[in-house]
Parts: sequence; structure tokens; C-alpha cells
Amino acid sequence: MVHRKIFSAIFVSLLTVVFLFPITSLAADFSITQVRIDAFLQENGNVEVQETHTYSFDGDFNGITREIIPKKGTSISKLKASENGKSLKVEKEDDLYKIYRKGEDELITVDLAYTIKNGIDKYADVAEFYWPFFDDRNESPYGNMTIVVHPPSETSDVIAYGEDEAFDTEMVQNDGSVIFQLGEVPEGENGDIRVAYDATLFPSANIAADKNMKDSILQDRQELYEKAAARAEMRETLGGVSFVVVMVFTGILLLFGIVAYMRAKARELEVERRSGQSSLIPKEELSMPATLYFIKGLLPADAIAAALLDLVRKGYVKKLEDDRFRFVSSARALEHEQMLLEFLFDEIGSGGEFSFSDLKAYTKRKSNHEKYHTKMTQWQQAVQQEVKERSLFEKNGKLRWLFAIFGILLFGFGIYVLVYELFGWFFACFGLFVAYIILALVYRPKTTEGLQIMTGWRLMKERLESLSTKEWEDLSTDEQMRGYIFGIGMNDKKVIARNKELIQSFQRPAHHNQDDWIVFNSLFLIGPLASSHFQSADRTIQSTVNTTSSTTGGGGGVGGGGGGSGAF
Repeated sequence: MVHRKIFSAIFVSLLTVVFLFPITSLAADFSITQVRIDAFLQENGNVEVQETHTYSFDGDFNGITREIIPKKGTSISKLKASENGKSLKVEKEDDLYKIYRKGEDELITVDLAYTIKNGIDKYADVAEFYWPFFDDRNESPYGNMTIVVHPPSETSDVIAYGEDEAFDTEMVQNDGSVIFQLGEVPEGENGDIRVAYDATLFPSANIAADKNMKDSILQDRQELYEKAAARAEMRETLGGVSFVVVMVFTGILLLFGIVAYMRAKARELEVERRSGQSSLIPKEELSMPATLYFIKGLLPADAIAAALLDLVRKGYVKKLEDDRFRFVSSARALEHEQMLLEFLFDEIGSGGEFSFSDLKAYTKRKSNHEKYHTKMTQWQQAVQQEVKERSLFEKNGKLRWLFAIFGILLFGFGIYVLVYELFGWFFACFGLFVAYIILALVYRPKTTEGLQIMTGWRLMKERLESLSTKEWEDLSTDEQMRGYIFGIGMNDKKVIARNKELIQSFQRPAHHNQDDWIVFNSLFLIGPLASSHFQSADRTIQSTVNTTSSTTGGGGGVGGGGGGSGAF
């Protein structure tokens, strides 16, 4: 049985590897360092091509591939491969040729020879060779590519240009041949070449169309260079505009950051000054669950335990023996407090009582998990509503919308400059776009009231560490309880531990109410236990809830032609 499980695990792992990693990852690791293509134009309209490919292999390999996709009306024939004059085996699969040559960690040079039938388009005045030796279907970059077109005989009447990667790479030689020095060519790019000679050089070639084409070819060449010049001019202009745009929006961002920081710092110092003169425990501006949400930004399971203890503090619930609680009253309770009382004492507990054993039994039944999750979500939303109804954050909707508009404008401008391959300015615009969008989403400075609440509780934690027993005794029992419940809800071990030290050394003064002291003592004893039980319930519920919720086109080359290179 064990062996069967092991075999199953291995089998599943193998399947995972096969399906997760593409087949291409099993191909040889190589680079094409040098490519030279010589196209010899023939008087009959055919083109004899000789290609030399230099490959650098890292590891084992079986050979190389060459895809040659002919233009419409042409065909490829008689492809042969050799290395140092020795013939190599060639297999053809549609337009893909596989040249077999095994080896390991080698630098090899393979020669290809083939004929392009009807590769020349002859017209009344000129004949042209318009060809894509590669196109955007090519998956392998070329390290250094050179293409040379040879006329049938010497001539000085030559029209030549290249497109895309071949643009402005042509050099017309004295004998009429044209060298296209492409250099490095990335994968997935086009690079058509176009060379035209006098039609009389091709006496036996078939006529493609009985019309003059020389002026049309010259016009195409002129338009190509005019577009390139206009693009270069636009690129230069756009570079200058980009500098201004980036500087302006960066300046706005920096200026806003400085002003916002100075303003926030001044208000924070003023609030700290006022809070330093007030009582250790801040005034009760919000309910304890709302305070915890406002400070922490979320309501974990510890907050539910703190909410229950706060209900005891307020007198809505009475703590009984054996970790049981009894409902007393919900008069004057807030909406989220009423919701929690109803759920704990009517849904989970019974007879107006609730215990941690009831909670454990309730969450043990999977049928209750969805309801528990829903009720807790509704309770959290009600707590959040209490915070929203208070003026704790500045109303700066217009400013945030302005930031969002700035971000969108920068993103659109960045896409525009990317079209002109201004990558540096694109990344600058994109960085500013991210900054402005983040500001639009999260910039919500606190009002003086909100800052007072936040600062008051922060100072409480800082001052609690050095608080003497006498200073603790001077606090009212209600303040002591709120300080302790805050530590439980925040799951702040230091606050809880310091409270424990103070309580254990505490001698109840005469001015403390006996009933309040009994309540506080019971909360101190039950606090960590309550937190532990609600954390356990939350883990049980989340495990279930999370499980349930997870439950052929044409090529880019001229005339549809093109191709590329590779290895296997």
C-alpha cells in the first residue's frame, strides 16, 4: 500500500512537470551568433539562395531548424544542407526544415542552399526582388545578420531599401549588388528587403504585370523615408515634451508631499501636546470595537473577544461562573452591539446565556460555518459604519479625484511615448502614474478628532510601561477596564502583561465601587481565554469558508512570406 502511494505521488509529480513546463523548454539551449544570406538573382526569375548559419550550443543538441515560408506565387525547392562540404540530413514538415547534426557544447556553421522559384516580379521597366527572409513568427534572435542581393550581371541602375529591422541598412555596391547589414535582429520582428533592377537583366523571366513600376517603387521608398524622418522628428519633440511633463508632475508630487508632511507634523505635535496633559486612558469617543477598527484597520478574532468583554463592562452582559455569560439588557446598545448580543445569546447560546463551550459546539458543526461567517461580516460592517459616521477623516474627494485624473493622464501619455520607443520616459510616466493612483486610493488624512483618538491610545501604550501602581490606582475602574480590553482587542502582549502586573499589585481604594471591581477582576481572569476561544472559532470557520470559495493567420512578411530559425 505504501509503495502504491509513493508511485502515485511520483506519477502525479511527473505529470505536473510535463504540463507546467512547455515543450519548448526541452529544446536545445543555443544562440545564433552569425547569419549571412546571399541571394543570386537569375535571368529566368528564380533566385538561388545560399545561407550560412553559425550556432553556439550549450548542452546536447540534435540539429537546427529553418522555416522558409514562400510568398504567394512562389515556391521553395531543392533545399540542401552541409557542414564543411559534408551533406547533412534534411526533413521537411510543411515550411519547416529540420537539419540533423548531433553534438554537445559546440560552435557549428551550417550552409543551406535552395531555390526560390519565381522569386522575381518582372514588370515593363523593372524587375524586383521583394522578400522576407524572416518575419514576426521567428522565435530566435539573430546575433549578426547580413543579407546580400546579387544581380545577374553588373549594373549601376539599382533601387534598394529595407523595411522594419532592415530599414536604412542597405549599401549599394559598384557591381550593383546590395548589402543589407542588419546586425542584431530580435525575435518576433519583420525585416523585408526590396531590390529592383532594370527589366532587361531578366530576359527569360515571366511578366508579373505589363506596367511600369519604377516610379511606384521609388515613391514607396520616398514615403518610407519620409515617415521615418517624421517619426524621428516627432520622437525628438516628444522627448522634450516628456521632460517637461515628468518634471512638472514630479514637482507637483514633491510639493504636495512636503506641504502634507509639514501640515500633518504640526497637527500631530499639537495633538500630542494636548494628549500629554490628559488622562492616561483616552476619553470614550468611540465604542471599543470601533476604536480597534479605526486604529488597526481591521477586526480580527481578538476584537470579538474585546467586544464581548466591553459588553460586560457596559452592563449589557453579566459574567457568571464557569466561563458563562448572561444577557442583562440591550437598552441604549449600539447597532453592532445589539447584533453581537443577538448572535451570541440567541443563535449560539440559549436561554439568555452564552459560554465558550456553546461557541465550540456551534462552530464544530459545518452547517453553521457559513452563517457564522455571514453574521461576523455583518457585525464588522456595522462597526465600520460607526467609524464612517464620525468625522475622523478629512473629506478630500475632489483632491483624490484630481490625483486619479493626473494618474490616468500620465498613463495615457506614457503609452503614447512607448509607441515611439521612448522607454525611459515611459517608465518615468508609469512610476508617476502609480504614485498618483496610490495617493488617489489611500490618501485620507485624519481630522483633529481622529488624530486625537489615534494619538491618545498610542501614548497610553507608551506611558503604561512606566506607570506606577499609585497612578494606576488613581484611575477609575471603568478606565482600567477599557485599557485592559484595548490590549486584548489589539492582541498587544506588552499591554496585557503590564495590565496583569498592575492588577496583581493593585489594592482597591475605597473610592472604587465594589461591584465594578468584581466585574474588572472577572474580565482580567477571562480575557485571554475569551481571545483564545474566538481565535480558534475563527480558524475553524475560515478553513471551511476559504475551501468553499475556491471551489492560423498570415505572417508579417511581404506577400504572407517569412520564416525563422531554431534548433532541436
